Amino acid sequence: DLTDTYVTANVVTIAGNQILSRQLIDQAGIAIDEVVFRDLIAAHAQYLDSGLYTGTGSAGQLTGLINLSGIQTVAAAGDSIQLLYAAIANAIQLVHTTRFAPPDAILMHPRRWGWFLSLLDSQDRPLFLPNANHPYNAAGILERVVPEAVVGQIQGLPVITDPNIPTNLGGYTNQDAIYVLRSSDLALYEGGLRAEAFPETYANQLSVLLQVSSYVAFLSRYPNSVVEITGLTPPNFEGS
Repeated sequence: DLTDTYVTANVVTIAGNQILSRQLIDQAGIAIDEVVFRDLIAAHAQYLDSGLYTGTGSAGQLTGLINLSGIQTVAAAGDSIQLLYAAIANAIQLVHTTRFAPPDAILMHPRRWGWFLSLLDSQDRPLFLPNANHPYNAAGILERVVPEAVVGQIQGLPVITDPNIPTNLGGYTNQDAIYVLRSSDLALYEGGLRAEAFPETYANQLSVLLQVSSYVAFLSRYPNSVVEITGLTPPNFEGS
């Protein structure tokens, strides 16, 4: 028989602004307002992305993955490839066995992915090779060198790096986390991004207020489709 319940997500406002003098706008020699708007839009995107991980759900913030009730965790105290590889496999099976559907992505900080790329076997051969090398029996595949995108694969899942994943977790506030999840179970609702200029607001100062803003909401219908791998010690790059 059909049963139903409610899932709710608070709509929050993300906004930023910058005051520019009329003299700068009129005499800069370039469209300085366009430059500032690009920076405001980039800052808006960074703030939104960061909130999807660390938002507390109060004080006008989204409820990020770290504070999402009902997600699963796998403890991996250490930084060996054997430990992390097993932890990722464990996280994948947890989604399978509790959500009855497969995960579709692995999220990690670029420093963690960089650490994976630095690993060598006993004969000093890299464990993570570029896809063009057609590696045999590799632990993972390197597809792209970018800070925030799909960069490769581990255990058949695409790896997405994101520098907004916090690196101040754990008792010593220096740990990062890896997330294995089914992204289709997460819903981000975004209103249109508004970019506006208000010349009247600071008219008595010969200034213009440039502002960007939007309304967003974030929720998960199935929090158990998110697994957070915790306890990762800061990566050690040999020679650093």
